[in-house]
Amino acid sequence: MRVLGLGLAGAQKFCGLMDMPSFLSETTYTRILKSIYESVKTTVDVIFKKAVQEEVENTPNAAGDATSTLTISGDGSWRKRGYTSLFGVSTVVGYYSGKVLDLVVKNSYCKMCESWKNKLNDVEFEEWFETHENECSANHKGSAGKMEVDSIVEIFKRSIEKYNVQYRYYIGDGDSKTYTGVVNSHPYGDIEVIKKECIGHVQKRMGSRLRNLVKTSKQLGGKGKLTGKFIDKLAVYYGLAIRRHSDSVQDMHKAIWATFYHYSSTDANQRHENCPTGEESWCAYQRARRKKRLTSTTTIHFHQLF
Repeated sequence: MRVLGLGLAGAQKFCGLMDMPSFLSETTYTRILKSIYESVKTTVDVIFKKAVQEEVENTPNAAGDATSTLTISGDGSWRKRGYTSLFGVSTVVGYYSGKVLDLVVKNSYCKMCESWKNKLNDVEFEEWFETHENECSANHKGSAGKMEVDSIVEIFKRSIEKYNVQYRYYIGDGDSKTYTGVVNSHPYGDIEVIKKECIGHVQKRMGSRLRNLVKTSKQLGGKGKLTGKFIDKLAVYYGLAIRRHSDSVQDMHKAIWATFYHYSSTDANQRHENCPTGEESWCAYQRARRKKRLTSTTTIHFHQLF
């Protein structure tokens, strides 16, 4: 039931619908959950250590360092959409292995604290809270949006103690709050954490801004203009231009503007000078020119034989 995402109430309902005996009592159910949690936690710790070791081995020039420096990406998720969720989880993923290296679960709610909230001023509550404080499941104070920031910072701060590695390069999802929180926390003292942009999110923002532009400038939308399908195509080409020319700013700049010039060209005003050439070119005009040039060269060579 837990694998399916069902809790106690869901399991009780299922047993009733299937005409099965009543499900476990709440006390027994809670005891079993604690046992599952301890087992999973022990297993996860072992798996994460193996994943970190694999990431170190796959990272160039990292295996021989006393403290390896890794490139990771991080992101957070919540139990429900929006910024009102009481539960959130954040993970970091190794760039080269693609495996999860660490995670933190944040919780703003504790069921036991909720049941005692009407007795906050009682002496009985103070006695109970002394024993409960270290076991309280609520480990986050503040907004749900801040869960991701606090979680990623916590993951960075414990990387050396836990795995003897430093997350020196951080691939963010465009959320500057998380990166700013990491930088301000100084997890590695004077050593700077360098941010790298996720191309997928850059591509996504390109499409989002074009759609916002169409909303504010109605004359840009409509048939033959910036339709939703055409914006998706421009965003994909934008991402490909970045990915294929990540080693040269000049080539990247040329490839990005090639898309603009290509789609703004007309029969009277051809603007394909920046379009890629060769067999794999996506520009029909350039492919036609290449085919014409090859045909002409082949003809010349054929006549030279005689």
